[in-house]
Amino acid sequence: MKTKHVLLSMALIAIFLISCTKNDAPIDLAVVQNQNFVINGGQVSGTWKAKSIYTITGSFEIPMGQSLTIEDGVKVVIKKNEAVPVEIMVYGNLYCLGKDGSLIQFTIPDSLRATNPSRVWGGIFAADKQTTPPNLVFQYCTFEYSGALTTNNSYSAHTFKSTVGKAVPAINVMDQNSNLIVQNCKFSLTTSDATYMQGGNMIFSNNVFESCGDETGGEGINLKSGIIADCGFNLFYGQCNSSFKLSGSTDGRTPGKFTVYNNTIVNSGNRKVPADFGSMYMELLCTTNIYNNLIVNCRSGILNSLATPASASSAVSNNFYYANTQAMVDAFQESYVITGKSGIFKGETSSVKGTLVGTNDPKFVSYDLSTSPTKATMDATNNFHLQTSSPALTAGAASAVVTAKLNFPNGITINGVTYKAPAPAAYCGRYGIN
Repeated sequence: MKTKHVLLSMALIAIFLISCTKNDAPIDLAVVQNQNFVINGGQVSGTWKAKSIYTITGSFEIPMGQSLTIEDGVKVVIKKNEAVPVEIMVYGNLYCLGKDGSLIQFTIPDSLRATNPSRVWGGIFAADKQTTPPNLVFQYCTFEYSGALTTNNSYSAHTFKSTVGKAVPAINVMDQNSNLIVQNCKFSLTTSDATYMQGGNMIFSNNVFESCGDETGGEGINLKSGIIADCGFNLFYGQCNSSFKLSGSTDGRTPGKFTVYNNTIVNSGNRKVPADFGSMYMELLCTTNIYNNLIVNCRSGILNSLATPASASSAVSNNFYYANTQAMVDAFQESYVITGKSGIFKGETSSVKGTLVGTNDPKFVSYDLSTSPTKATMDATNNFHLQTSSPALTAGAASAVVTAKLNFPNGITINGVTYKAPAPAAYCGRYGIN
């Protein structure tokens, strides 16, 4: 009986390996757990079973009307392809359903990791103007080493900005009728934006963004026109340009509408050459509610475009600031202006801003506030929870005040499951008491 099972498993693998080279029909990957498979390109749908390993050598697409479900513990190993960096195009739906303690990994071969590479693969792209807009869910996933440059044969060169030689994000959604959930994920070593969104309804919560972007730029969450989003309880560390870039619309789409709350932002905006933004940047008539964020050692406070500012109905309130240099402290104040481009949002209320270096110590459980603001990666000992004596614990707006600003108080339903953003907390930052 055991021999029969082995032969059946081998037969399944053989059929799979043959079919994954075809481009004329979707591949159904509903296979047993704990197996190794290779995707050379083409069309893919079905289910990638838990704890399996999928090695990706070429770009593939999920066809419109089809879905790919990736179960917990799957390791997606993406090989470097110099001629055409690997990309995943989503015309249908993509559901990445990791679990706490059993993450889905989008990574690269260990041998390549040892060389400290950059721009290895090209990211995940959800297509625009489909008959049925794509839906995407990412829960308990890790993404690293994305940001490749597009070539003439890249999928995204004809969709994302329609540009060859452009660095691409780890995730991009374009259709303003799409739905996107990104929860409990980690993005690291992405040499462009971790996420660059051009449309859709979305929730970002409980994620970690570490060392996103290189010296030319890069955001953690970059939201453009046609987007409605709730973004809460995320940790940003060492973003090159800014943690949030929040834009409205000049292209006829619905102006962006965003609620950004209870995020912890450390060392943001200090690595770009020349320096540009800082903790957050708003522009192009977007409507933004920014509450209860903890901003530490960032190049500047919350910036607003001078030429195309956020809408007058935007609100910025109850944020907590700390900096270990006078230049950063000065760049938190309303008087700060980047010549000809942006300045600190006027009219921020009930926030904690000092005028001297070292005031308003947030009292993290374990983090040296004298750490260089250009440091891009965290140490294993860092703990951004707050001590019981932290002044940030009482600096936030009441939960009910921020809850009233949420765009999706009842959540977003995808494939029969309703996903909700966490309820706002009355302290500042992602973490309360340990």
